[in-house]
Amino acid sequence: MNSPPPAPPPPPGPSFEDIRAVVNDLVPFQKFAGVEVTEIAAGRAVAALPDCADTLNHVGTRHAAALFLVAEAASGAALAGALRERIADISFVLRESRISYRRKARGEIRAVAAVPDADLPARVAQLPPGARFEAATTSLLHDAGGEAVAEAAFTYHCRLPSP
Repeated sequence: MNSPPPAPPPPPGPSFEDIRAVVNDLVPFQKFAGVEVTEIAAGRAVAALPDCADTLNHVGTRHAAALFLVAEAASGAALAGALRERIADISFVLRESRISYRRKARGEIRAVAAVPDADLPARVAQLPPGARFEAATTSLLHDAGGEAVAEAAFTYHCRLPSP
């Protein structure tokens, strides 16, 4: 009797959905502002800033700090997705950032972030315990109408655990 081949083993590391759940619960300020990571994949993530009066500035548009927050939330999640196989071992903190505001931001804002270095996971896999490295991400923010309202770039300082 022919039986189906065994299912392949699951990939190492937590699932993208598990990472998304942790990311959304990890940063109290992110929760306070209502920012939610809605999607994570390998080297890509999406976060949303809701249309809420609490994140407006004095002229009735989204506050610059709220835009920065959603951009960084998406970028950190994209990095976590890129390093999924080892994310439980890696600590990272924001080291440098740049954001450009293109136009007034109104309504719900969506940030789409990416890790441009597709080779990052392979390079990190080759690093010895305790190694430090930097990782870069980008984030593009859109309003509900799809208009680009801001773009950002982030550099994270990362560290593998020591033996």
